[in-house]
Amino acid sequence: MGFLRDTGASLFASALFVALAWALSKTARRFLRGLAAHLLHLDVEEVFRNSREAASDIKRELSRAREVSILTGRGAELQRDSFEELLLRCQARRCRCRILLPKLDVAAGEANWITNREEEMQAFDAAFGTGLLRRQIAATYDYLAPLSVVGHLEVRDYSVPHIGRIVATERVLYLTPYTADRHGRESTVIKYRRGETYDFLMRLVDKLWAASGPA
Repeated sequence: MGFLRDTGASLFASALFVALAWALSKTARRFLRGLAAHLLHLDVEEVFRNSREAASDIKRELSRAREVSILTGRGAELQRDSFEELLLRCQARRCRCRILLPKLDVAAGEANWITNREEEMQAFDAAFGTGLLRRQIAATYDYLAPLSVVGHLEVRDYSVPHIGRIVATERVLYLTPYTADRHGRESTVIKYRRGETYDFLMRLVDKLWAASGPA
């Protein structure tokens, strides 16, 4: 009877320790997720709850990258610390970065995906619905224009639905799937190592890049 009691207490303590580690330690959560991905033969390297949690990891990967591709919505993150070193290295011609931003000038009869996304955002953020998203995207174009260097930092536009952000290097890819009920910065960020998902998403970026012209 004492053996069963001691064993039960030990199991409870172990379970409590794991639960606390999961609740309190990012390192523990990352380790367990990474182990599960390895055992299941998935190409997911890490999952972050939002862009803030992913920022330091993205910055670290960008600091050692030679080839970077970015597909984003409003692009406000490009003006933040996470991308500052990357942009400086591009200007110094030490790496190459391709940036795809939403197309501002829409022809008659063409789908207006900026308006489409702003209508979604208006439902949960009253600041939108007056053309704010378009102005924010235009501000990103203005910010990047003087930084552009042919062959090293180039910007093109795309005209597809705003359903996610991609930040890719030659080693990893971060996917932020946008939802219709929250800002992209609040969405989950999934980090993929090279594999089938990486190749699929890079194929999408390459085709959008080839189909667009200089912004």
